[in-house]
Amino acid sequence: MKNLIQKYRQYIVPTMLLVIMVLAIGYHLLPDSYWNQYFIPEAPAQVTVVSLGSANKPIRLLRTGSTAKSSNIPVNTEYSGSLSEIYVIEGQAVKAGQPLVKLEASAGEGPSVNTPASGVSAQIQNQYENALKDFNRYQALYEQGAVSRRQLENANARLKEAEANLGNGRKMSATLQGTATIVAPIDGIVTGLAAGSGTTVQAGQQLLVLGGGQDIEVVVQLAQADLYLVHLGTEVVIALPGQTMTGQTASIDPVVEADQISSFLAHIKLMDKPAAVLTPGMSIGVHIDTGQMTSVAVLPTVSIFHDEQGRSFIYAAVHDKAVRQEITVGEALGEFTEITSPMAQDTMVITSNVDELKNGSTIVIR
Repeated sequence: MKNLIQKYRQYIVPTMLLVIMVLAIGYHLLPDSYWNQYFIPEAPAQVTVVSLGSANKPIRLLRTGSTAKSSNIPVNTEYSGSLSEIYVIEGQAVKAGQPLVKLEASAGEGPSVNTPASGVSAQIQNQYENALKDFNRYQALYEQGAVSRRQLENANARLKEAEANLGNGRKMSATLQGTATIVAPIDGIVTGLAAGSGTTVQAGQQLLVLGGGQDIEVVVQLAQADLYLVHLGTEVVIALPGQTMTGQTASIDPVVEADQISSFLAHIKLMDKPAAVLTPGMSIGVHIDTGQMTSVAVLPTVSIFHDEQGRSFIYAAVHDKAVRQEITVGEALGEFTEITSPMAQDTMVITSNVDELKNGSTIVIR
């Protein structure tokens, strides 16, 4: 062995020097991550974790509506007399059939007989009121799935028949006898209330208006399920190019096709002065704030990061490793973000040192 070393001694020393030089050059040329990967063990990253949480999120409906000429419905009196009771105020939302005013017969217009509802007989009036109550009750039950469409249609037919009888009775009564209660013909918001209690009015005089009270309104189509969330007076945000306007649901009318209610049209009153750029027939975005909440899954916003393509990710703590997972997100809710993709409830999501981690990093949970 000594002989072998002595024989090649002149080659051993230069070879060792060459190896040392190569290592020195490589140390300066190769990145630190290369040497750390093979020679320096990675220190575990200390992290904090949370599980999937929940938060209450406002329910908003996003719809595309259109501008139209405002469909205001004037409410006139058929008889002369004195307004003894005013049941509504300016800006109040009312339902179809709801009493608006009570009218007393003027002196000399007949005996003071208590004949309700514009001078028609009590029997015809009661038939109409009962038919209206039945229809409203059946409509509410139908929306809940408790009755069939045929039952609702039968109730609607009885209401139309009672309305026709009521109209015929009014035509036959030329003079108001006693008192009459004038009711709202449609759902709407009271505007243009010009008369007060004690005011004397003439037959055909306008008492008030139901609707938006403006030249331009926004109309948006609603499904039957939307009626659980949208009501008279519901606030609306209308999106215009470069600005937004606020509105209020002034009336909701059914759309009847083939003798069936296919959908509903919500007429939205603009709370601000209509912009000059609004003309009938424009397509417009509508955000309806229903005033109701729903529970959604959330994570702290600091736990979510994004790549150059805008995709969203989190690091899940799996045993002692950080595992990257792609997710989809919804709205920002304060310090939290809504998670719209499925995620196991017991997933532990890393919330600290996220920028320092990579897929597969060793971690220690604090």
